[in-house]
Order: sequence, then structure tokens, then C-alpha cells
Amino acid sequence: MGDFGTLSSLGIGSGVLSYDVIDKLKKADEHLMIDPLKTKLDLTKKREKALSEFITIASTVKTDIMDLADGTLFAKVNASVNGSSVDVKASDGVKPQSFDIDVENLAQNDVYESKGFASGDSIITSNDAVLTIGVGESKVSIDIKSGTTLNGLKDAINNADAGVTAQIIDTGVGDNPYKLILKANETGADNIIQFDYFGIDDLGLNATTYTSAGFDSDTDSVNNSGSTQTFSITINGTEYSMDVSDGESVSDFIDDLKNGKLTDANGNSIAVDASYTDGKIEFNLNAIGDISIDDTNLLTDFNNNTDFTNQNRLQTAQNSKFKYNGVEIERESNKIEDIIPGVEINLQSTGFSHVEINSNIDEITQSIQKFVADFNAMINNLQNLTAFDKDTGNVGLFQGFSEFTTLPRKLTNDIFGDMLTYDTARTDFDGNKYTVKGIFSAADLGLSLNRSGLLSFDVNKFKESFEKHPDLVERFTTMAFTKVKNDFDSIATGDNSSLELLSKELKREEDNYQKRIDSLNKYLETKYELMAKQFAAYDDMINNFNTMSNALNMAIEQALNTKK
Repeated sequence: MGDFGTLSSLGIGSGVLSYDVIDKLKKADEHLMIDPLKTKLDLTKKREKALSEFITIASTVKTDIMDLADGTLFAKVNASVNGSSVDVKASDGVKPQSFDIDVENLAQNDVYESKGFASGDSIITSNDAVLTIGVGESKVSIDIKSGTTLNGLKDAINNADAGVTAQIIDTGVGDNPYKLILKANETGADNIIQFDYFGIDDLGLNATTYTSAGFDSDTDSVNNSGSTQTFSITINGTEYSMDVSDGESVSDFIDDLKNGKLTDANGNSIAVDASYTDGKIEFNLNAIGDISIDDTNLLTDFNNNTDFTNQNRLQTAQNSKFKYNGVEIERESNKIEDIIPGVEINLQSTGFSHVEINSNIDEITQSIQKFVADFNAMINNLQNLTAFDKDTGNVGLFQGFSEFTTLPRKLTNDIFGDMLTYDTARTDFDGNKYTVKGIFSAADLGLSLNRSGLLSFDVNKFKESFEKHPDLVERFTTMAFTKVKNDFDSIATGDNSSLELLSKELKREEDNYQKRIDSLNKYLETKYELMAKQFAAYDDMINNFNTMSNALNMAIEQALNTKK
């Protein structure tokens, strides 16, 4: 009972007008006026909770539907390789196909090693010098200061961003175990390292000894042409040349090489360490890369007497070569991306490989299986919400709600209500070909519906259909599930769907019931507080009457007693 102020003596006068009477009257009103509203409010809250849970289940189904409706599942592919010469990656959307790759050789980087040094701190030059290094057509100049160490040269090369990476390796061999390794960053025949390091001590990167034809002595002439000739060495695109006079001796020719007579068009000279050894002129170059010698009309004939193999060239830049379906192809890299759009072929080793790019049927199958499982879970939940048991009288929370009864009917009609026609070729007994119309439906997807409204999925039947008619499977699936998606959004999960509107309506009902209950509670509180005050007033009056009656009775008794 509510607080009725200071009316603590209610019932003293009458013995009838008590708080218990007011409580009973108030509870009778609450039972009549408020309890029915509370029952409705409780039902509304239960429906709100059940609807929220159902929409959560439906959201999972919607995700499944989206996966099947947008067609992306059918764009997914798998690349399988029979062989070890290639690794293949195929992007989604690539048309299923197969091809053969026969790798003849892999693309390689250019790699050189220097001669050995005592340590990384070994000084490589006592003079300032400008070195030129690069790969292919890209070359940069590097300033080297006097006293630069092997480590300093390595850092200078790496900082030059010339397409070459330098590294120092401790081989652990001998007294000079430290070697400078130069590696071109990119593979391909055009990406040869070009390094002109005249002006510093010989790094030994070029282990080629350039050897002339034989002479009887160093007084023999290298030029018997009757006129002055030109001897030239072209190093990485720069030609250095010198005149060789008629009758010039081997000794003089060697002196000219050693004394820097070879100059370029700008007057820059190079000195070559040359000698007369075993009847031949020999020299080495402090340069690697694209080097050629022109000694036309001279007796030196370097080109035919030199083994141009550089023992310090650990790996020679070369292109990859392979056959794609029998067609000879050459590329600078081992990563091939320009033969089939969306397909990356990585050459791994020499040898033959067969590649199959297939649709990812397993992922498609798993997606349909997931949809069927989630759909059936949703239908089971829906059937519980809309159930009616005539024997027990139990009624589902949403029995009779069209928003729920419409959903399974529309979705199953979307899946099973349409079909596709297609042409299929036949041959009669005489060998004549003719065309008949075929029909493709949900049954061909392996889908079926039982009497309880639940779906089943035959994986083997689906795979059989996909093997025969992949295009039809994709067309029908995207067509049917696009319809399912649209109806599902309209009824269950869209912003203005039937269930969303129902949810809002239930919320309004809850608010209205609560407001009415609050209002009635306030009304009854006021009503019975007023009644308590009225009861108190009546009780006070009765008490006064009782007091007066008792006084009168006492006076009468006293009067009677005096007359005795």
C-alpha cells in the first residue's frame, strides 16, 4: 500500500475503515485494470525478443544468399600444377583452361666477385677517383675519396641506387678471405652490371686476361699496314682509342697502354696494366660489363686469341626461356604475367609442367551447403514461432502473422518456381544431328524441398550438373538467388522490410502499454490516497460519536445511581 501520510490511526474509531480494506479495494482495481495490460506487455516483450533472435538468424541466411546471388563464387578459380618447374596463381574471373609450360632456362641476375682482401677495412685506393656503375642503360657516378676501404666502397655502391647490390663475404679461405660481391637487382640479359673502376686499385672483378696473337720478340711490329692505325677498347658504351704508328713495336705498344694513351672523346684517359708474356701481349681491365676491342689492321688480333670467360663472374645475366603450349617465349624475368591476363606464372626450375585452372567447385558446394543448413535452422525457428497445437492449445508467439507465413513460401517459390531452357544436340539412328530443348531447374542443382518445408542438397548431383553445364549452373544459381535476395530484403532484413516494420510496431506497443500502466498506477495511487483521507475523516467522526455516546451513557448511569 502506498504512503498515506500521517493517517496512522485509521480504523481506531470505526474498527472497519482500515488500511486492509483500502489495500483489498486497490488490488481488486489493479487486477481488473492493470494486470491485463501487464499480460499484453509481457507478450509484446517476448515477441520483441523472439523477433530479434529470428532476425539474427535471418541475417546469417542473408549472407549466404548474397554469396550465391552476386556470382563471385563462380569467378573463383584454383590453379593446380602437375610438375615442379612452375608455380601458378590465377585471379578470380580467369576462364578455366589448361596449358603446358616447358622451362628451358631461368632468368638470372648478373653476379660478380672481387679478388680477396685481408678485411673489410682494407684500403682500396690512395687517390680520389670517380667510378661509374650501373645496370643496362642506367649508370651513375660515385665519388671515392683517398683512403676508402672495401666496406666504404660497398656502402657507396649501395647508396648510389644504381640497380646493383654490394655485399662483403668472409669466405674463410686463405689470408685474404674477404670478397666484394656485386649482384644486379633485376634478372634478364639486358641487365648486365657495368662497372668502370679505373683510378683505384684493381678489385679483381674482371679476371679476364686479354691476350694478343704471338710475337717472336717485343721488338716485332704490331702494325705492318704501311699507315697509322687505331686501336680502341669500348667499355660500357665509352670508346677509348689511341693511334698505332706504322712499324710500332710490341714494347712501344705496351708502353702506350700503360701510360694512358687510350683516351675518350673528352680527353679522359685510362691506363692499362699490360705486359709481354710468353710471346704475347697481355693486359687486364679495371672494368666489367659490355667490353669490346677493335684492332683492325693490326697484328695483335686480341679478339681471336682471348678467352673472354671471366672466372669472377659467378652468374651471367640471362633471360628466361620456355615453351608455352609449344610456342618458344623469352622474358627478362621468371615472373610471367603477360601471357594470360590474371594468371601469374613463376618459373621455378627447368622442366615440364602441366597446369589446370578450374572453377572452385568445392567452395561453391560448401556455400550451398551452408545456405541449406542456415535456411533450415531459420525455418525451424519460424515454424516454432507460428505453431498451433490443437491438442494442447499451445500457440506460437507469431501464429497468424503474415510477415512470417509469407517468408518461406516466397523463398521456396523463388528457388523452385523458375527454370532455364537450353539447346542440346542429339544424333538419330542415321547419324543425323538435331537439336532439342533441355530444361534446367533447382533439381539439377541438387536442391529439393520436403513436406516440412526444409531443403536438402545432393552434392553429387550438383557436381555432375556443374561438370556438364557450368554456365547453366551459374546462370540459374545467380538468377534464383537474386530473386531470393530481393524477397528476403523485402520481408526479413531490409531497412523497410516487413519484419523491421513489425519490430517497430512491437516497440510502439510496448511503449503504449507501459505508458497506460504507469498512468493507471498513478490514477489508482491518487484515488486510494484520497479514499484513505476520506476514511480517516469518517473514522474520526465515528470516534467522536462514540465518545459522545459513552459520555451520555455515563451521565445517565450516574443519574440513575443518585435516585436509588
